[in-house]
Amino acid sequence: MKTKPFTFLTLFFACCTANILHAEQDKPLKIMSIDWTQTETLIALGVQPIAMAQQSGYDTWVKEPAIPSSTADVGLRTQPNLERLSELKPDKIFISPMFTSLVPKLSHIAPVTNFTLYKQGNISWDGFKDFTRRLANETNTQAEAETLITSSEKKLANLADQNTKDTPPLLMIQFMDSRHVRVFGDNSMYKVAANKIGLETAWKEETNAWGFSLVGLDKLMNTKSQIIIIKPIPVGVKENLQQDLFWQYLVKQSGQPALIVEPAWSFGAIPSTVRFAELLTNTLSHKEKQ
Repeated sequence: MKTKPFTFLTLFFACCTANILHAEQDKPLKIMSIDWTQTETLIALGVQPIAMAQQSGYDTWVKEPAIPSSTADVGLRTQPNLERLSELKPDKIFISPMFTSLVPKLSHIAPVTNFTLYKQGNISWDGFKDFTRRLANETNTQAEAETLITSSEKKLANLADQNTKDTPPLLMIQFMDSRHVRVFGDNSMYKVAANKIGLETAWKEETNAWGFSLVGLDKLMNTKSQIIIIKPIPVGVKENLQQDLFWQYLVKQSGQPALIVEPAWSFGAIPSTVRFAELLTNTLSHKEKQ
């Protein structure tokens, strides 16, 4: 009979300990990401990063999904504010290979995980799905990842039905200045998006690990295609092009008016792919109004 209080107390403390551990496991992870591709995917998975780098740049180049109001800005991607980040006490920090030099400093704050996505021959819809699932495994959002993948594939299939089969191949460019452009082809998110909605790309030249060739406007000669200009456009370039006879000749010989598309992160994953596919479809459907 004397052992009963001890047994009761043992069970009581065991239950309390189990509840505390369960509560700790259920607490959302405090995540920080340096790379915008990781940031957009985390937000799409329902994770609210406690911090990210260069929010203003994200708003210009990526735009969606929108940054949660609770996410702190810790400065430049190449030089984050380590003191501020230490105060936020993240559980995990995600970076991409471009920012590997930050690992020694960041690892003093929290465990650092390096995710590689953009490398030669890796950019495909399957590659984006793998990237999403890897992030989901690190953030306990596996179910959310499958929902994101399924819903995105349905959206892309619906967009494919909206695009006409006679759309010319797309020459997708971003202006660096009034005389030089990035032209996107193999290994680019833009090509993945275009292909997923039944459209072809015009640029067949070799591209880098980021999926583009950096060329002068003269390299676009004799291209019978639909020119797609992707924002943002550097200050003054649009005005210069309106006066540039060579550019006007390029557009005329392409056989189609040049179309302008709102920004979507050129080095993004599933969220940017779907965003660009939607923007592209909408732009092509309103072609006559541009």
